[in-house]
Amino acid sequence: MARYSEWRWRYRRFVGFFQRGWRGYADHDVWSLDHYLASVLAPALRQLADETHGIPVEFLKKFGYSYDPETGKETPGDSDRAFVAWKLWLRDKANWFEWYHLDEDGVSDDKGWIDSALSDEEKSRRISAHLAKMERFLTVEMPDFVNHFGSLWD
Repeated sequence: MARYSEWRWRYRRFVGFFQRGWRGYADHDVWSLDHYLASVLAPALRQLADETHGIPVEFLKKFGYSYDPETGKETPGDSDRAFVAWKLWLRDKANWFEWYHLDEDGVSDDKGWIDSALSDEEKSRRISAHLAKMERFLTVEMPDFVNHFGSLWD
């Protein structure tokens, strides 16, 4: 027979299913909203990469597009390369959000990779590697994502 805590967990997930359908998030999602958002963004960005039809102007400019408003002259640039670059950018950000959500190389005990049997040196190495990757996520990848936030359309 299931324990009370298991029934409580199941009840919250059941109620949470309807809360997500009604308002887009469940009460239990706000406990770790960063991970919930990352879990939603990763597959959504991959789907956008698969189904996108447009290219943000910033990506077109990287491949030679220009427009002079005074003369009305437009230089088209290489839209095929810009389109590929945009799709790669979307997939790259999806991978970063998935990494953040799954925390596979994180320092939490529940993920199981910081084993008490490991040497202190190995634990320190793993934690340092994780912290370096987290710093890149927060200082490089997230600002880049925010810069293109308004371009997340099909």
